[in-house]
Amino acid sequence: MNAAWIVLLLWVLFAATHTVLCHPPVRAPLVSRLGLRGYLLLYSLVALATFVPLVWVFFASRTAHTVPLPVLVQTPGIWWLTMALMGVAILLLVLGFSRPNPVSVLMNRSGAAAAGALRITRHPAFMGVALMGAAHLLVNHSLLDRVFFGGLLLYALLGCAHQDWRRRQAGEPGTREYFAETSFLPFVAILQGRNRLVLRELNPLALVLAVLLFGLIFLFHHRVMG
Repeated sequence: MNAAWIVLLLWVLFAATHTVLCHPPVRAPLVSRLGLRGYLLLYSLVALATFVPLVWVFFASRTAHTVPLPVLVQTPGIWWLTMALMGVAILLLVLGFSRPNPVSVLMNRSGAAAAGALRITRHPAFMGVALMGAAHLLVNHSLLDRVFFGGLLLYALLGCAHQDWRRRQAGEPGTREYFAETSFLPFVAILQGRNRLVLRELNPLALVLAVLLFGLIFLFHHRVMG
């Protein structure tokens, strides 16, 4: 079977198992039977069992399918757009993982808790993954690359949508206000005037780490991706 088709099937398997296991009607009985730690262990093992083969097949097959990237060179501005998307992606990933899970820790005593990276998007880490996928789609045009990075983009967006659905279904106090002042896509709430960017709320160490990671990726990306 063609490597691109294998990657596609693995994406479907990973996304399906990942989403089903955290779906409330499935998650609740599993937590009740296995306990929270047992459930998290099962969830992690299934994720690893599906995602690791996905990444392995992609990188193992990529050398045989790599093609030049003339779009990157010939399209005016595409290089800068790609770098900007990657910069924001890395920043959101680092900020997203430097604070408690925004899905489970949304509220404080004063109501909706849209602070820090949550002012940019309700889903900092997931949207970082989505932007990373989008950035690679701009310049990578082999079928294998498009399937892998397209899957990365689509899975991240669907994952964000599923998280929003879960929050709305839970119906916790302040949820409507929180959604009203935050946005699904990065910077939309800020551009619409529903929120504002407060730099002092962003973790300084996370900002430094994001800059360092961006520099390392910029320097060594070609050695990993070819």
